Amino acid sequence: DIPLVGITGSAGKTTTRGMVSAVLSTAYNTHSTTGNLNNQTGVPQVLFGLMPEHQCAVVEMGTNHFGEIDALAAMSEPTMCLITNIGEAHIEFFGSREGIFQGKTEMLPHMRPGGRIIVNGDDEYLCRIPDAFTFGFGKQNDLWAEDAREDNLFGASFTACWDGGRLPIQLQVPGHHMILNALSAVAVGLALHVPPEKMQQGLASFAPISGRMAVEKLPRFTLLNDVYNANPTSMKASLQVLSRAAGRKVCILGDMLELGEQAADLHERVAQEAAEMGIDLIVGVGPLFHAAVAQTKGLGFETQADMLKSLPDLLKTGDAILVKGSRGMHLEKTVDAIRAL
Repeated sequence: DIPLVGITGSAGKTTTRGMVSAVLSTAYNTHSTTGNLNNQTGVPQVLFGLMPEHQCAVVEMGTNHFGEIDALAAMSEPTMCLITNIGEAHIEFFGSREGIFQGKTEMLPHMRPGGRIIVNGDDEYLCRIPDAFTFGFGKQNDLWAEDAREDNLFGASFTACWDGGRLPIQLQVPGHHMILNALSAVAVGLALHVPPEKMQQGLASFAPISGRMAVEKLPRFTLLNDVYNANPTSMKASLQVLSRAAGRKVCILGDMLELGEQAADLHERVAQEAAEMGIDLIVGVGPLFHAAVAQTKGLGFETQADMLKSLPDLLKTGDAILVKGSRGMHLEKTVDAIRAL
């Protein structure tokens, strides 16, 4: 009978889960998903971890096929359904963004009576959900961000605004998308009556999760380690962070998987976005990005092993380097190689 926050979406689920947990943990004994336990075997493990002393729970739910969120939500019975965005992740299996929207909203029929739906109101799909509490940058939302600022690569700040309230927030993580994730955590905090100063403390203490836009200041380089996973939405968000870095900007992008027939076009779009943002060196790893970056005068490599042989010659002292790709590309090897240089 405790509040249970179910979280899903195309991108940002894990960071959002971490921020929501950071906010709720300041006021409640909070049980939360850890690691990547967000699928049909992981969610039951999380639920079996609930103990009598827990006062609320945060459960992340992932999917790449129809019916999966339906099953996970049926066993979780959330009191709050939080959806981050509708992008192109796993579009190979859903067919379209409309299909992805249908897959993510399978959670809603399982919400307990009197529950609350919390969604990104700036998202063209999620804003269609009736009676949802919305967050975003647009002032048409129930909760919106003002005075958003980024501290190069090392943090961000904004003011969370709602009818009757304003709350300054400071984050240790950079990026426009991180502000959206933090807004969703404030939305949950407001719903569960977390005191404003506690919400500030929780979000200020939130540290980047390994492999998810973790910024490392190395002796020669600034490394943006974002290798945990990738899709077109998260790629664009990470490239936007890199574009605001000082010095020469380098991105090493590994193929995005499970994009089906649209894969080539989506890789070309990401490569073009990187070029338009002024990234100085665009490096593609894998057959899809190898082809896509050729149109931007970038460097393409069929395999990570081929790229690693050239890596010392590609990088210069002072570079800001983003490394990002789908989990199956194993770009943590590239991160280790950069640290070794």
